[in-house]
Amino acid sequence: MSTCECFLHPHLLLCIKMVLLSILTTYFYSMAEARQPLWRKIPIPSSRINPYRIVIVLRLIILCFFFRFRILTPAYDAYALWLISVICEVWFGLSWILDQFPKWNPIERETYLDRLSMRFEREGEPNRLGPVDVFVSTVDPLKEPPIITANTVLSILSVDYPVDKVSCYVSDDGASMLLFDSLAETAEFARRWVPFCKKHNIEPRAPEFYFTQKIDYLKDKVHPNFVKERRAMKVSRTNFQIVSFAYFYN
Repeated sequence: MSTCECFLHPHLLLCIKMVLLSILTTYFYSMAEARQPLWRKIPIPSSRINPYRIVIVLRLIILCFFFRFRILTPAYDAYALWLISVICEVWFGLSWILDQFPKWNPIERETYLDRLSMRFEREGEPNRLGPVDVFVSTVDPLKEPPIITANTVLSILSVDYPVDKVSCYVSDDGASMLLFDSLAETAEFARRWVPFCKKHNIEPRAPEFYFTQKIDYLKDKVHPNFVKERRAMKVSRTNFQIVSFAYFYN
C-alpha cells in the first residue's frame, strides 16, 4: 500500500478516483467532439427535388426546339441582325444551362457551432477563431432605403462571434450623404443594440424584424431585467427610425 493510501480513508480515495475519472472522461469526450466535422450534408427528399428537375428538363427541351427553329429560319433581308440575335440567344441559353447545374443537385448543410467553439475557443487558451470581414454594397438610397442597409449592418455587428474579429464595410457606389448620416446614427444605435442581443441571445438580430414578430418574447428569457431593457431598447429603436426617416425625407 502506498503512503498516500495509508492516510486516506478507502471511501474518500474511491471518491477522488471517481472524480478524476469523470474529469478525464469529460475532457477526452470534449476533445473527441471537437474533432468531429463542423457540418454535415442533409439529404433532400426526392419528392421535393424531382418536380423541379422535371421542370428543368421540360425547359431544356423547349429551348432546343426554339434554337432549332431560330437557326433553320434565318432572316435573309437582315442577316447580320439575325446572326447577332442568334448568338446572343445561344449565349443566354448556355448561361441558363450552367446556372441549372447547382440547382439540379442542391446541397443543404447542418452546422454545429458548439463544435466550432470547442475547437477554437478552449478555456485557458487564446481565441483562435479567424477574423471575418463582411462587405455590404448599395448604390441608390431611393431604391434601397437607408433603414434596410442599417438593419443589415446591425444584424452583422451583433452576430454570435468575438466582437474584435468582426468588421463590416459598407460600399456606397452612389456616394450618398443621406446614407452616410444614416450609418452614423446606426453606429450610435449599435452601441446599445449589440450588447442587448448578446446578453439575451436575441434572434433575429435585425431590430426591424425582431420588434415586428408576433411571438411571446418572454419565452425562455429568465433575466429579471429583460422586460425593462427590451422596452428601453424598443424606445431607442423608435428614435433611431425617426432620425433615419428624417434624413431620408429631408
